[in-house]
Amino acid sequence: MLWSSTEDSASLVMQYINKKIIPLENPSFATCAFTCIRNTHQLAAALMLAAGIFCSPGLMAGELGEQEWPPPIPQLTLHIPSQVADEHAVPHSLAKSLEHRRLLRAEREAKIQAQTQYLATKFSQNESAIREYVELAWKEASKRSGMSPELLIAMMQKESSLRPKVQSSYGAQGLMQVVRRWHPDKLHPSESLFDPEVNIRVGADVLAEYLEEADGSLSKALRKYSGNARGYATIVLSESSKLAALAAEAAGQILASKG
Repeated sequence: MLWSSTEDSASLVMQYINKKIIPLENPSFATCAFTCIRNTHQLAAALMLAAGIFCSPGLMAGELGEQEWPPPIPQLTLHIPSQVADEHAVPHSLAKSLEHRRLLRAEREAKIQAQTQYLATKFSQNESAIREYVELAWKEASKRSGMSPELLIAMMQKESSLRPKVQSSYGAQGLMQVVRRWHPDKLHPSESLFDPEVNIRVGADVLAEYLEEADGSLSKALRKYSGNARGYATIVLSESSKLAALAAEAAGQILASKG
């Protein structure tokens, strides 16, 4: 429709208002619609723009008497993408993963503590010192395939009774009684075998080398480590099993406490 004048435009707009095409009782809309209007022509344009926003296509085509206002609720329904329904899936999965990690840490701590207390009592030593050796054994075993921390701890018991400064008559030193001149490739000249961290690392390296030479036979590797000492492998494996049982019991208690 073409309007002959600005007055005609304003008149038709007022008719729209009287028919309640545009709900001017809405304060927010009224403020937005009239704030910047300076003349009748702008008033007409603003109101028609608003009508275009709020009215249905039929209403804009002139079917004023046949259209329902406001439009039915279903027309205003927002369609939320289906992905939003899964927004909690990732956080839930992450929470389960974090809980699993916390449980593993709690189990590991319980195992280390149980072994520490057992050894401290057996050898009448301070728990803090024993714990250092136990943790180092766990650290070194985790780096190597087929080697348990209990095995390394059992070897330390047999070799040195968990005394880091002990030295034999033929030059074996430290917790795992490593002979430097036999394994110069496994440690730096400045490193001391009386350092528990160095000693356990080198001792684990030596055992790993012997395991490879023995095609994975732990008994053969242990015999070579001990210089074919009688009963050495049997004693070490038996003590290793005892330490593993202590660890398993401690872990079981943690699981039971979690329900």
